[in-house]
Amino acid sequence: MSLFHYTTFPTLIEHILPTKKIRASNLNGMNDPRESHPWSFGSINLPHEELFKDEYSSETHIDCQMKFGRMVKDRFQIVCFSGARHEGWNNEMMWAHYADRQRGVCLEFDADLLKSTITDEFPNLNWVLEPVTYIQKPVEHPWIYWNQHESIQDNFFNNIQRIYPVMTLHKSHFWEKEDEKRLVFLNQMETVYVPINSCLKAIHLGLGFPRSYMPAIESLLTEIGNAKIYQMIYQGDVYARWRLKKTADKWLSYAEDD
Repeated sequence: MSLFHYTTFPTLIEHILPTKKIRASNLNGMNDPRESHPWSFGSINLPHEELFKDEYSSETHIDCQMKFGRMVKDRFQIVCFSGARHEGWNNEMMWAHYADRQRGVCLEFDADLLKSTITDEFPNLNWVLEPVTYIQKPVEHPWIYWNQHESIQDNFFNNIQRIYPVMTLHKSHFWEKEDEKRLVFLNQMETVYVPINSCLKAIHLGLGFPRSYMPAIESLLTEIGNAKIYQMIYQGDVYARWRLKKTADKWLSYAEDD
């Protein structure tokens, strides 16, 4: 199974290929307003005075509630992929929204190799790779249940384990065309950089991708496995992909059976 990640050419050439890694983001960096908008949580036994020493009072209660919401959201690190249920390289909406209006790229990853890489590279991190569920009605914010007999870190850990599906894997039906699957690192505040050199299968170049950029991609790809390069073609009102292969000093394109 393949997973697909759409991005811009500058991000590819300045960050992903040179480092051979893809960066996770926290919920505050997502496009969905339900995720990026400030949250507050209903809670039981939440020790505001302990969590916000020298800051909490009746006057600052609402501010501290919102700050706690950000503390919870900051404990998710997420990498977003398309192709959860359908082939992912020909998603016209994703090309328009996330790949610089057809001028960027779509990266194709082997899902099994990606999971193996994460297991090997991050043996102490807790993570899931699961499809997003799209729903018609608003999602109810989960409650936080604070155990006064446990440490702050244990309370965060246990609550994050319980609420992550609602927080990270449920979105409005308006986002359904993204066909998203998410790699979610749980209880992780530091940014995670996932190595890709063993699981990158292909780079798909958008319809408007300038061929003058090919030497830059070629030089960086020499250090990353055997990833294929495809040029996106639009014919008969649908996307197709043609394989690009270099012979001597010339790039040739041809239709390849998938």
